Amino acid sequence: MKIVVCSENPVKIQAVKEAFSLYFSDFSIKKLGLKEHKTVSKQPLSGNQTLESAIKRVEIAREIKTGNYYVSLEGGVSKDQYGAFLTWFVCIINESGKKSIAGGGRMPLPLVLYEKLSEDKRKELGDIIDELTSDVNTKQKGGASALFTGGEVLRKDVFKRDIIMALIPFTSPIFQNLEG
Repeated sequence: MKIVVCSENPVKIQAVKEAFSLYFSDFSIKKLGLKEHKTVSKQPLSGNQTLESAIKRVEIAREIKTGNYYVSLEGGVSKDQYGAFLTWFVCIINESGKKSIAGGGRMPLPLVLYEKLSEDKRKELGDIIDELTSDVNTKQKGGASALFTGGEVLRKDVFKRDIIMALIPFTSPIFQNLEG
């Protein structure tokens, strides 16, 4: 079985490996970097943009790569009357086109991070965090969640949980029975 992951980030790849290995024993992962693809956002600036980017990435992947499953893991930032937030979505499509989405979690962020991302559309959250904290390569380590929780919640684990949730329609006999 071949899984196409819409990322080259080792944290995201590891999350996919760990989640899929709970249900499948024999698979390979093909990385597909889409950062420079003109129809996807480099850094979504709303919850809706984050969801749409996750969906668009798996649709693009399905057009250009052959696989059994296509997985997109998208993080974005948003701002509303309650503050600034990191949000994320996982979208999985199988080879026949069945789509499943999970995620939508929100984690509070310092408003300065949202403001700096809004000012410079070329940067991602990890870039801004690295600049402001003197950290290096935050997004390929524990991510913002690990930084702000003192290492208690890792980016990989947040994505892994939501990949497992997005796999439910494909792996849960109870779900499949109830869905008909």
